[in-house]
Amino acid sequence: MFIQTTTTPNEDALQFIPGVPVLGNDNTSSMRTVEFTSPREGLKSPLATRLFAIDGVRGVMFGSDFVTVRKDSDCPWQLMKPDIYAAIMDHFSSGRQLIRSDGEDSHTAAQDSMNINEHDSDIVAEIKELLESRIRPSIQEDGGDLDFVSFNEGTGVVKIRLRGACRGCASSTVTLKHGVEGMLSYYIPEVTGVEEVADELEEQAKKEFEKLESHLNSKD
Repeated sequence: MFIQTTTTPNEDALQFIPGVPVLGNDNTSSMRTVEFTSPREGLKSPLATRLFAIDGVRGVMFGSDFVTVRKDSDCPWQLMKPDIYAAIMDHFSSGRQLIRSDGEDSHTAAQDSMNINEHDSDIVAEIKELLESRIRPSIQEDGGDLDFVSFNEGTGVVKIRLRGACRGCASSTVTLKHGVEGMLSYYIPEVTGVEEVADELEEQAKKEFEKLESHLNSKD
């Protein structure tokens, strides 16, 4: 197996392409992307569990034909790549399922945020269609993905969640303003802005870090 490596706009995220389908087989046939942001979440996948065991790995996302790995900024890729290659190669050579059967419900039960349902307004349906057809493909090419969270008809603000390589990326603000916001507001005048929403776990980790930083500064 030859595994290709592709850089992303986020220097702390790389896209690994094993040359075989990643999602789309067995119990992952209905999934577009699956992301794990912690070792605990990664327990649902044998490959994610193996990758999180590598020092410095902070996030894993599976796409149709790629695996995106995010790392700590102070961990060099040259030390991590051999273990990542080995984990990916061993997994796909073994024939094991990507997602454990006992974790299938938690992933497949969650509806893709881009799916248009009967409760969506015409504007929301248009937003989802544009995100799905015009924005999502280019973001996935860079090893990331995005979720539609909400649209406030009063303010015209669309809220989305960036995932994969897009998390913590310095260029994500540019992606939001010039990419997503520009596209949506051009086609849908009711859209006045786009804002990123962080995961609850990320918010909690950020608050804990700020609390620790404040405590250390008070000692000085």
